[in-house]
Amino acid sequence: MLLLLTASRVRYRHERSRRYVPCELAAMSTDRDAVLDDIRASGVREIRVAFMDYNGILRARSVALEHLPRVLAHGVNFSSSGVSFNSRDIFPSEASFDLASPDFWAIPDPATYRVAAGTSDTGEMYADLVDAHGETWPGCPRSALRRSIARGLAAGLSFKVGFEPEGYLFRLVNGELEFVNSAKFATLDGLGSQTAFMNDLMEYLSSVSIDVEQWTEEYGPGQVEVNLHYAAPLEAADALTRYRQAFRTLATRHGMIGTFMPKPFEDQVGSGLHVHLSAGDADGSESNLFDGNADAELGLSELGIHALAGLLRHGPALTALGASTVNSYKRFLPGSWAPTHVVYAYASRAAFIRIPERETARRLELRIGDPAGNPYLFLTGILAAALDGVEQRLVPGPPMPGDVGRSGAAGDAPPVPRTLAQALDQLAADDVMRSALGSAILDEFLTIKRSEWHAFITHVDSWDRDWYLGRY
Repeated sequence: MLLLLTASRVRYRHERSRRYVPCELAAMSTDRDAVLDDIRASGVREIRVAFMDYNGILRARSVALEHLPRVLAHGVNFSSSGVSFNSRDIFPSEASFDLASPDFWAIPDPATYRVAAGTSDTGEMYADLVDAHGETWPGCPRSALRRSIARGLAAGLSFKVGFEPEGYLFRLVNGELEFVNSAKFATLDGLGSQTAFMNDLMEYLSSVSIDVEQWTEEYGPGQVEVNLHYAAPLEAADALTRYRQAFRTLATRHGMIGTFMPKPFEDQVGSGLHVHLSAGDADGSESNLFDGNADAELGLSELGIHALAGLLRHGPALTALGASTVNSYKRFLPGSWAPTHVVYAYASRAAFIRIPERETARRLELRIGDPAGNPYLFLTGILAAALDGVEQRLVPGPPMPGDVGRSGAAGDAPPVPRTLAQALDQLAADDVMRSALGSAILDEFLTIKRSEWHAFITHVDSWDRDWYLGRY
C-alpha cells in the first residue's frame, strides 16, 4: 500500500514537527481512515509498529490509539543504529549506522494491520522506513523487496511465493529442554499431540487471513511444518513474519518454547524454510509462466529455465541471505534433507533447487533457507537472481540424477558454502545482490553477520576443553 518513494518524483509539504513528508502519502488517507475506523470499532487500545532488522528480529514501538493518526501519517522514529545490532544485541564496532547516524521513521503500512497473537486489545502493523525528509531510507528491507518486485513487473512478471517454515516445540523441565513428544514423521500421533496449541494457532492464522494449506508433524520430535498458500512476494513475507511471531507467542502461552533455530540438536534434523517460486503476467492473472515444454521432463518453460539458471548462478550468495546464522550451516549434511551442493534435481528433497513432480503446479523450490533470517532480504535476493537469469537468458546444466543427498552423489558440483563466513564472502562478491539490496543494506548485513561469526570462532567452551585440555 505504501508508495515507493524516489527523490525525482516526490514533492514535500512542511509539517509543524519540521519533518518533510511526501504529498503522495495523502493518497493513503482513505486506507488510513478505513483502518482507523476498524481499529476504533474493535476495542484495540494500542498498536505495535514493527519493522524487521537484518537478523530477522522484529523491532517495535507501541503506540497509544489516540496517537495513531499522527503515526500513520508521519511515522514513529527509531535510532538507525538499531538495525546494526547483531542477534545478541551486540553493536559491532564497524557498524555504519552508528550512534551519530540520523533517525529513520517507521510508517505503518495500513494493509498489514492485524490484531496481535495472544491479545484482544493490541494491534500490529509492519512499517516501511523513511528518512527525515520522507524519502525511502536506504536501509529498509521492505523497500528493497519492493524494488525487486517492481523490476519484475517492468519485465512483465508478477512473482508468486509460497513458504514452508519448520519449527520446534520444547518444554523447559527443571531447567532442561525436553521435546514435547516423541512422535515420528507425519503420524496421527504427531498431529494429535499438541491439539490445544495447534487449534489456537490455526484459529489465529485464519482470523488474520493467513491461508494455511496444511501442516504436519515433521521428522523431528515436536517439529511442525506449515505450508502457507502462495501470495505476492511482499504479502508472502508479511505472512511468514506474522506466522513466526504467532508460533512463538502462542507456544509460550501454552507453556512451551517455540523456536525456528535452524539446528537445535546435533542428533536431530534441522528446521528449514522451503521457498516455492513461480511467475505470472504482470497484470496479475493466474497464468503460470514457468509451465511449459522447453524441458519436457521438468515441464518448465524457457522463462522457468532461465530463472532456474539465475538462482543457481547466485546460489552461494543467496545462501548467506537464506541461512544467515552460524548455526544454519550445521544443517547442511549428507542425508539430512538439506542441500550440500548447488544443484537442481527432479523431485529430490536434497537438492539446492527441487523441481516438484510434473503432476503439480510448475514452480522452483529453493531448499537452502531456514526460518531464522529476514525473509524480505532473502526474497529480494531470490527475485534478483531469477530476473538476472531471465535477462541474461542463462541456461543451467543437466539436472542431478538420483538421490543427491547421498555422500558423494553430487560429484564435482559446486558445494554449498560450509560456513557463514564462506557464504558472506560469496555475498560480498556478488554484484547482482549488491544492486538489488543496495550497498547500505548489503554492507551493514555483512558487518553484522561477520561480528556473529567472530563471536563464534573466538568463543571457548566445554567442547574445547573436552577435546584438548587433557591431551596437551
